[in-house]
Amino acid sequence: MSPHATARASATRDRGAVDVSVEMLFGTVAVLMALLVVFEAVAYWHARNVFDDAAADGARIAAAFDGTCDAGVAAAREAIVRHATSWADDVEITCTDAPMVTVTVRGRTPGVVGDAVGVRAVVSEQAPKER
Repeated sequence: MSPHATARASATRDRGAVDVSVEMLFGTVAVLMALLVVFEAVAYWHARNVFDDAAADGARIAAAFDGTCDAGVAAAREAIVRHATSWADDVEITCTDAPMVTVTVRGRTPGVVGDAVGVRAVVSEQAPKER
């Protein structure tokens, strides 16, 4: 094998540090984006659980024999403040008083990248009104 052929063969096999670092850059960015999507999904799941728990508490209290929608909304707000603290400041809670009391919680889930990235979540719970 001639020296030129050996140099040419090794040049085609050696891709150099720049080529590998570009692949590593794109691979790292892809892994980070996948992790951010997973974290965002977990934050959404947690916020939905907090909102659902608060709506269930509010519906249970509002549907009690001596309960009112105001008491149900207050209980739901207290549950959200207890579990969500600062990221649930703009949560809207509504109550409909009927034979089936409905408490609806609307709010934005916390964003992992920033608060503006959060997703809007709406949860409703019902309970029969005690007579």
